[in-house]
Amino acid sequence: MDQPVPVDPEISQSWTVTAIGSRVSQRTLELVGEPAPGSRLAQVDTAYPYEQVSGRVRGYLSAALEHLIFWADYATPLKFHEDQAVLVSLRPAYTIARAALEASAQAVWLMNSPDPTECIRRHLCLARWDLQEYRKSKLDTAAKESIKAQEAELVQRVSAVFAEDQIRPPNGYLDVIRSACSAEELPLTADDAERLWRAASGAAHGKQWPNVELRTTVATGMTQSVQETALVPDPIGIRDVLNAGYKVTQYGVLRFADYSGADLHQLSLDATLWVSSRLPQRRDLPAGTFERITSDVVTRHTAIRVSGSAE
Repeated sequence: MDQPVPVDPEISQSWTVTAIGSRVSQRTLELVGEPAPGSRLAQVDTAYPYEQVSGRVRGYLSAALEHLIFWADYATPLKFHEDQAVLVSLRPAYTIARAALEASAQAVWLMNSPDPTECIRRHLCLARWDLQEYRKSKLDTAAKESIKAQEAELVQRVSAVFAEDQIRPPNGYLDVIRSACSAEELPLTADDAERLWRAASGAAHGKQWPNVELRTTVATGMTQSVQETALVPDPIGIRDVLNAGYKVTQYGVLRFADYSGADLHQLSLDATLWVSSRLPQRRDLPAGTFERITSDVVTRHTAIRVSGSAE
């Protein structure tokens, strides 16, 4: 078991920023209604009426935020006792970040399409992937065949536009994550995303190399003039992997809002003020912490708005 060691305030504050930002993103998503007539997602939903593409995007983002809010509720709860201590372990933090990254990357990849036809194609790829994993989870033969028939119906439905090979499922989460990071406004490179995803996967799967690579040695005190040390989770690594999951999720939420025809400026402001009114006053947070969150949200929604304006 890791020996509890205090974390540098600057690092713990960065964890708090991620937690608060995740709450703002969650509230933003809640405030986004159905795609407005004429918006990009409304056009896609109209072109493919069999299943709402916008609904699938929202589902991926909601899933990512469930994970991030789980972290926020633990690391930065809305009800916080002054003497409360938060013990952060290596594998759970990386696992949560990995789940958020995988879920949100699917939404970003789907939306980062040059035109409605390509957006629908990517939707179909993800839908087939979903059905195939669903089928594998079943033990009953009849249930497997029923899901297989659903996939066959999907392929047949769009056969006049897409060959079956064109809508095959992605080659795994890493492929989707790297592709999602091709969005110019997303502040995460494909190589950095892969590095962090592999670390998170290793941690989640119980691999042994994270025990060395993702930990750091810190001094814990002196005993008989001998410096004592402990091997603890590297807080910078935890910061980076959580940031990766958050950045992709935040980008996805803002892109979803813009493509739904929402007023990003007003939406972000409303969400930020809503979260601000519910946050406890904590003495360990320096002045301006929430202002940093606000500035980040404003910067992000401005970038999304410029790039995502209707053609």
